[in-house]
Amino acid sequence: MKKAIIVLVIVLAVAAGAWYFFFGTVEVKPTVSTTGPVTVAAKNGVVSIDVDGVSVVEPFSQVTLRSSAATSVRSIVMEGTQVSSGALVASLDDTQFRNTLGQAEFTLSQAQVDLRKSQLLLDRAIKDRADKKALLEGKALSPGDFALAEEGVANARLALETADLRVGQARLALDRARSELAALQIKAPFAATVLKTYVSPGDLVSPNTAVALFGDLSRVRLSAEVDENDIGKIVLGQTVTISGETIGEESLLAKVESISPIAEVVNNISIFQVTALVDNTEGKLRPGMSADFSIRIASDKGLVVPSKAVSTVRSRSYLEVVENGEVVKKRVQKGADDGLNTVILEGLTEGEQVVVPGAKPAASAAPAAPAATGEKSVLPITIPGSGGAK
Repeated sequence: MKKAIIVLVIVLAVAAGAWYFFFGTVEVKPTVSTTGPVTVAAKNGVVSIDVDGVSVVEPFSQVTLRSSAATSVRSIVMEGTQVSSGALVASLDDTQFRNTLGQAEFTLSQAQVDLRKSQLLLDRAIKDRADKKALLEGKALSPGDFALAEEGVANARLALETADLRVGQARLALDRARSELAALQIKAPFAATVLKTYVSPGDLVSPNTAVALFGDLSRVRLSAEVDENDIGKIVLGQTVTISGETIGEESLLAKVESISPIAEVVNNISIFQVTALVDNTEGKLRPGMSADFSIRIASDKGLVVPSKAVSTVRSRSYLEVVENGEVVKKRVQKGADDGLNTVILEGLTEGEQVVVPGAKPAASAAPAAPAATGEKSVLPITIPGSGGAK
């Protein structure tokens, strides 16, 4: 029994030693080499610089149609109705104004009759003066009587002038009555759409009451806010891209129409309004909608490198590149710079390895499975854009 126990212990010890020999190798952690600069290959591309904002759709032109007098609303078209220039939008009750027009026409007719009477009286006074002058020359009339005849002519002339003034006043009153009557028929000043109505048939209105909002939607104006840091980069005629969920998949293109000459201070920031006109014949855009408003202020095509790889000294730009294993500084001409990438227009060739200061190598891939010898392999590190391992 004692020998059996000793034999069992020896067998277990041999088995433990065999297990350690084949499976008990200590794991070797992967190491990452960080020697040498991080580089990126110069590749052709485009860098564009945009000023972005959120815009609000407004009618190209709009006007609020108002009542001209105290009366009631007889009829009004529905919201959304498209009307041609001169078409009726709303009609106000005109009963009182037709009476006023009739009275004005009567007053003018009476004044014209009085004018004709005054003319006849003047003609008669002139003839009477002529007859008395003949008598005065024949010494058949005294100078005093002739003076009375001359005075009668002067008075007749004044009466005629007064009658003529009354006719003029009556004509003005008639014209005013006609205008007031016509104004009760509120018509479209141009071809457009009734955007909103403020009254309904039967409502009482006073002078200058808003009746309807009227606007042209065949073109719309988009207005965006641009802060003081970017407004100096925007000029009239620059291309504007309008996009967003309300626009659809295809963006709309427009031109900068206007730039406000004075800023509005909002939260201590100077804001300027920039507008653009967009064709809206299909009616996709409606007043009050919002859309993304992007103005392209610069765009260059060339070799693209990270912006932090470019150093500038006294308006001269430089890059460091790796040539034959050595870092060499090159003078270059840079183009558009969006803060992340810069276009190099001259001084660099495609594929050159540009040094990126301050960049860190990418993390290594996961270690491979242990080899049969018990050692673990370490994968090389690949630098993004470098085209190979470092």
